[in-house]
Amino acid sequence: MVMQTTNSLMHLLIYLLFFGFSWMCRINGIHRLINDNGVFTRKPKGLISAHFIGIIWFGLIPVILLKNSVLKVLTSDKMPNSFFVFLFILIFMLIITFAFKQSKTAFENKQGSSESFIRLSSEFFISYFIIRALFLFAYELWFRGFLLFDSIHWFGIPSAVFINVSLYVLLHIFNGKKEMLACIPFGILVCFFSILFNTAWPAIMLHIGFSLVYEHHFYRFNLINTKTA
Repeated sequence: MVMQTTNSLMHLLIYLLFFGFSWMCRINGIHRLINDNGVFTRKPKGLISAHFIGIIWFGLIPVILLKNSVLKVLTSDKMPNSFFVFLFILIFMLIITFAFKQSKTAFENKQGSSESFIRLSSEFFISYFIIRALFLFAYELWFRGFLLFDSIHWFGIPSAVFINVSLYVLLHIFNGKKEMLACIPFGILVCFFSILFNTAWPAIMLHIGFSLVYEHHFYRFNLINTKTA
Protein backbone atom coordinates (compact mmCIF):
# COMPACT_ATOMS: atom_id res chain seq x y z
CA MET A 1 0.00 0.00 0.00
CA VAL A 2 2.83 2.38 0.87
CA MET A 3 4.59 1.51 -2.39
CA GLN A 4 1.38 2.14 -4.38
CA THR A 5 0.89 5.54 -2.74
CA THR A 6 4.50 6.51 -3.35
CA ASN A 7 4.45 5.47 -7.00
CA SER A 8 1.10 7.12 -7.66
CA LEU A 9 2.45 10.38 -6.20
CA MET A 10 5.55 10.06 -8.39
CA HIS A 11 3.37 9.59 -11.48
CA LEU A 12 1.32 12.62 -10.46
CA LEU A 13 4.46 14.68 -9.95
CA ILE A 14 5.83 13.68 -13.36
CA TYR A 15 2.54 14.62 -15.01
CA LEU A 16 2.00 17.93 -13.22
CA LEU A 17 5.53 19.18 -13.83
CA PHE A 18 5.33 18.28 -17.51
CA PHE A 19 1.91 19.96 -17.69
CA GLY A 20 3.48 23.12 -16.31
CA PHE A 21 6.40 22.78 -18.70
CA SER A 22 3.99 22.39 -21.64
CA TRP A 23 2.20 25.55 -20.51
CA MET A 24 5.47 27.47 -20.55
CA CYS A 25 6.27 26.07 -24.00
CA ARG A 26 2.88 27.29 -25.22
CA ILE A 27 3.52 30.77 -23.85
CA ASN A 28 6.93 30.87 -25.55
CA GLY A 29 5.67 29.42 -28.83
CA ILE A 30 7.78 26.27 -28.76
CA HIS A 31 5.08 23.65 -28.15
CA ARG A 32 4.37 22.66 -31.77
CA LEU A 33 6.14 22.46 -35.12
CA ILE A 34 3.07 23.73 -36.99
CA ASN A 35 0.70 26.35 -35.59
CA ASP A 36 -3.06 26.65 -36.14
CA ASN A 37 -2.51 28.63 -39.33
CA GLY A 38 -0.30 25.93 -40.82
CA VAL A 39 2.92 27.91 -40.35
CA PHE A 40 6.14 26.43 -39.01
CA THR A 41 7.53 27.50 -35.66
CA ARG A 42 9.66 30.63 -35.59
CA LYS A 43 11.72 29.17 -32.74
CA PRO A 44 13.17 25.90 -34.08
CA LYS A 45 15.99 25.73 -31.52
CA GLY A 46 13.53 26.16 -28.67
CA LEU A 47 11.33 23.40 -30.10
CA ILE A 48 14.27 21.01 -30.28
CA SER A 49 15.28 21.87 -26.71
CA ALA A 50 11.74 21.31 -25.43
CA HIS A 51 11.64 17.87 -27.03
CA PHE A 52 15.01 17.00 -25.56
CA ILE A 53 13.77 17.90 -22.08
CA GLY A 54 10.69 15.75 -22.71
CA ILE A 55 12.87 12.78 -23.62
CA ILE A 56 14.74 13.06 -20.34
CA TRP A 57 11.57 13.67 -18.33
CA PHE A 58 9.58 10.72 -19.68
CA GLY A 59 12.45 8.43 -20.57
CA LEU A 60 14.85 8.71 -17.64
CA ILE A 61 12.99 10.20 -14.66
CA PRO A 62 10.36 7.41 -14.37
CA VAL A 63 13.08 4.78 -14.50
CA ILE A 64 15.08 6.55 -11.80
CA LEU A 65 12.21 7.57 -9.51
CA LEU A 66 9.90 4.59 -9.98
CA LYS A 67 12.57 2.00 -10.72
CA ASN A 68 10.36 0.69 -13.51
CA SER A 69 11.79 -1.74 -16.03
CA VAL A 70 11.84 -0.42 -19.59
CA LEU A 71 12.24 -3.94 -20.92
CA LYS A 72 9.16 -5.09 -19.04
CA VAL A 73 6.83 -2.59 -20.72
CA LEU A 74 8.40 -3.08 -24.15
CA THR A 75 8.11 -6.86 -24.19
CA SER A 76 5.25 -9.24 -23.56
CA ASP A 77 4.99 -12.86 -22.49
CA LYS A 78 1.93 -13.36 -24.64
CA MET A 79 1.19 -12.88 -28.30
CA PRO A 80 -2.29 -11.92 -29.52
CA ASN A 81 -3.86 -14.18 -32.11
CA SER A 82 -3.47 -13.47 -35.79
CA PHE A 83 -6.77 -11.58 -36.01
CA PHE A 84 -5.63 -8.89 -33.56
CA VAL A 85 -2.24 -8.65 -35.25
CA PHE A 86 -4.02 -8.13 -38.57
CA LEU A 87 -6.33 -5.58 -36.92
CA PHE A 88 -3.39 -3.60 -35.59
CA ILE A 89 -1.68 -3.58 -39.00
CA LEU A 90 -4.93 -2.44 -40.62
CA ILE A 91 -5.44 0.35 -38.05
CA PHE A 92 -1.81 1.41 -38.45
CA MET A 93 -2.21 1.70 -42.23
CA LEU A 94 -5.47 3.65 -41.83
CA ILE A 95 -3.82 6.08 -39.41
CA ILE A 96 -0.91 6.60 -41.80
CA THR A 97 -3.36 7.31 -44.62
CA PHE A 98 -5.34 9.68 -42.42
CA ALA A 99 -2.15 11.51 -41.40
CA PHE A 100 -1.22 12.01 -45.05
CA LYS A 101 -4.65 13.39 -45.92
CA GLN A 102 -4.68 15.65 -42.87
CA SER A 103 -1.26 17.09 -43.77
CA LYS A 104 -2.48 17.81 -47.29
CA THR A 105 -5.61 19.50 -45.96
CA ALA A 106 -3.60 21.57 -43.50
CA PHE A 107 -1.30 22.71 -46.28
CA GLU A 108 -4.21 23.68 -48.51
CA ASN A 109 -5.81 25.63 -45.65
CA LYS A 110 -2.50 27.38 -45.09
CA GLN A 111 -2.71 28.95 -48.52
CA GLY A 112 -5.48 31.22 -47.27
CA SER A 113 -3.56 32.35 -44.21
CA SER A 114 -2.26 35.92 -44.06
CA GLU A 115 0.57 34.90 -41.75
CA SER A 116 4.01 35.03 -43.35
CA PHE A 117 5.35 31.66 -44.43
CA ILE A 118 8.44 30.16 -42.84
CA ARG A 119 10.65 27.59 -44.47
CA LEU A 120 13.00 25.90 -42.06
CA SER A 121 16.29 24.41 -43.16
CA SER A 122 16.58 20.75 -44.13
CA GLU A 123 19.22 20.33 -41.41
CA PHE A 124 16.65 21.38 -38.81
CA PHE A 125 14.09 18.89 -40.07
CA ILE A 126 16.56 16.00 -40.02
CA SER A 127 17.34 16.80 -36.38
CA TYR A 128 13.70 17.47 -35.53
CA PHE A 129 12.29 14.24 -36.97
CA ILE A 130 14.89 12.18 -35.11
CA ILE A 131 14.35 13.89 -31.77
CA ARG A 132 10.58 13.93 -32.31
CA ALA A 133 10.57 10.15 -32.73
CA LEU A 134 12.69 9.73 -29.59
CA PHE A 135 10.40 12.05 -27.65
CA LEU A 136 7.26 10.16 -28.68
CA PHE A 137 8.99 6.90 -27.78
CA ALA A 138 9.70 8.18 -24.26
CA TYR A 139 6.27 9.85 -24.04
CA GLU A 140 4.35 6.67 -24.85
CA LEU A 141 6.74 4.57 -22.78
CA TRP A 142 5.51 6.50 -19.75
CA PHE A 143 1.89 7.22 -20.74
CA ARG A 144 0.87 3.85 -22.19
CA GLY A 145 3.60 1.91 -20.45
CA PHE A 146 4.49 2.81 -16.87
CA LEU A 147 1.39 4.88 -16.06
CA LEU A 148 -1.18 2.68 -17.80
CA PHE A 149 0.01 -0.65 -16.46
CA ASP A 150 0.56 0.67 -12.94
CA SER A 151 -2.97 2.11 -13.03
CA ILE A 152 -4.37 -1.22 -14.21
CA HIS A 153 -2.65 -2.95 -11.31
CA TRP A 154 -4.11 -0.43 -8.85
CA PHE A 155 -7.58 0.34 -10.22
CA GLY A 156 -8.44 -2.19 -12.92
CA ILE A 157 -8.67 -1.76 -16.69
CA PRO A 158 -11.77 0.51 -17.07
CA SER A 159 -10.63 3.04 -14.48
CA ALA A 160 -7.04 2.93 -15.72
CA VAL A 161 -8.10 3.69 -19.30
CA PHE A 162 -10.39 6.50 -18.14
CA ILE A 163 -7.59 8.08 -16.07
CA ASN A 164 -5.05 7.68 -18.87
CA VAL A 165 -7.24 9.17 -21.59
CA SER A 166 -8.42 12.02 -19.34
CA LEU A 167 -4.85 13.03 -18.49
CA TYR A 168 -3.87 12.70 -22.15
CA VAL A 169 -6.71 14.96 -23.30
CA LEU A 170 -6.00 17.54 -20.59
CA LEU A 171 -2.35 17.71 -21.58
CA HIS A 172 -3.44 18.89 -25.04
CA ILE A 173 -5.48 21.80 -23.73
CA PHE A 174 -2.76 24.13 -25.00
CA ASN A 175 -3.29 22.93 -28.58
CA GLY A 176 -6.97 23.80 -28.83
CA LYS A 177 -10.37 22.13 -28.54
CA LYS A 178 -10.13 20.30 -31.86
CA GLU A 179 -6.94 18.49 -30.89
CA MET A 180 -8.31 17.72 -27.42
CA LEU A 181 -11.36 16.03 -28.95
CA ALA A 182 -9.16 14.06 -31.36
CA CYS A 183 -7.16 12.79 -28.38
CA ILE A 184 -10.19 10.94 -26.99
CA PRO A 185 -10.55 8.25 -29.69
CA PHE A 186 -6.80 8.10 -30.26
CA GLY A 187 -6.11 7.75 -26.54
CA ILE A 188 -8.65 4.94 -26.23
CA LEU A 189 -7.19 3.24 -29.31
CA VAL A 190 -3.59 3.21 -28.08
CA CYS A 191 -4.68 2.07 -24.62
CA PHE A 192 -6.70 -0.74 -26.21
CA PHE A 193 -3.79 -2.08 -28.25
CA SER A 194 -1.29 -1.66 -25.43
CA ILE A 195 -3.52 -3.70 -23.12
CA LEU A 196 -4.28 -6.23 -25.84
CA PHE A 197 -0.60 -6.77 -26.66
CA ASN A 198 0.45 -6.27 -23.01
CA THR A 199 3.19 -3.86 -24.08
CA ALA A 200 3.62 -0.18 -24.92
CA TRP A 201 4.97 -0.89 -28.41
CA PRO A 202 1.64 -0.55 -30.26
CA ALA A 203 1.06 2.92 -28.78
CA ILE A 204 4.63 3.95 -29.62
CA MET A 205 4.29 2.80 -33.23
CA LEU A 206 0.89 4.39 -33.77
CA HIS A 207 1.89 7.75 -32.29
CA ILE A 208 5.24 7.97 -34.06
CA GLY A 209 3.67 6.80 -37.32
CA PHE A 210 0.91 9.41 -37.30
CA SER A 211 3.05 12.31 -36.11
CA LEU A 212 6.01 11.79 -38.44
CA VAL A 213 3.91 11.08 -41.53
CA TYR A 214 1.78 14.18 -40.89
CA GLU A 215 4.70 16.50 -40.22
CA HIS A 216 7.01 15.05 -42.87
CA HIS A 217 4.43 15.35 -45.64
CA PHE A 218 3.50 18.84 -44.50
CA TYR A 219 7.21 19.69 -44.74
CA ARG A 220 7.36 18.27 -48.26
CA PHE A 221 4.30 20.27 -49.31
CA ASN A 222 6.04 23.40 -48.04
CA LEU A 223 9.28 22.97 -49.99
CA ILE A 224 7.92 25.51 -52.47
CA ASN A 225 8.21 28.27 -49.86
CA THR A 226 11.23 30.48 -50.05
CA LYS A 227 11.71 32.10 -46.64
CA THR A 228 14.23 30.43 -44.35
CA ALA A 229 14.42 30.80 -40.56
